[in-house]
Amino acid sequence: MRMISGSKFISSKDGKNPKKKGDVHVKHGQTFVIAHGSCQFVTDLVSNCFHIANKIKGFINPIDLLNHAYLETKVPGSSTACIITLNEWCLHAVNIGDNGFILLRNEEILYESPIQQHTYKTPYQLGNTKDSPEEIKLTELEPGDIIIAGSAGLFNNLFTHEIKDLVIKEIRKDPAPSPDMIAAEIAKNAIERSIDQCRFTPYSKAAWQAGKRHRGGKMGDVTAIFAFILP
Repeated sequence: MRMISGSKFISSKDGKNPKKKGDVHVKHGQTFVIAHGSCQFVTDLVSNCFHIANKIKGFINPIDLLNHAYLETKVPGSSTACIITLNEWCLHAVNIGDNGFILLRNEEILYESPIQQHTYKTPYQLGNTKDSPEEIKLTELEPGDIIIAGSAGLFNNLFTHEIKDLVIKEIRKDPAPSPDMIAAEIAKNAIERSIDQCRFTPYSKAAWQAGKRHRGGKMGDVTAIFAFILP
């Protein structure tokens, strides 16, 4: 089994002020990494993930990769992070914070990773000794399965059922679509929703559940990854 994937990153930077936090992602073979946090910290963390993965022969264990990359990150900081890799017919992942992924099969959501957070607007962070990453293993993947992964900027602004409907619409238009094109369409919809102050979003729902007032989406970087599972 193998995975073909595409990705799209859209920055929330307005060009006037340097960002203190942001998204960084990378793909290495059948493994991809998404992180959001202090800019230099996440840049170093994801770079370390890539260089460590490049030295590994065979299966890449996501939790080991994350731990080793963190130990080699010398600059201070913190971040959320998600690593997903394939091994035979199994998906292995590690997630800390409010990045995440969903698995689609036959146009239905088969699995969605849980958000790790203490309270509203306080996700778990790599770099906080009290926070532990969650390991995820999904067995018996099938050809045709679809994985959509993303940063908080994606899942703050689009509900998982909206992501699913968007993907189905794009695939019905083109049964052999470009993964990069679908990732770009997902990211574009998320960034548009982030500046819409009228729509009900996952972020405004979370605010309401916490007794806070917030209308519309939440501005921020958006990273979207789209992947097909092939035999």
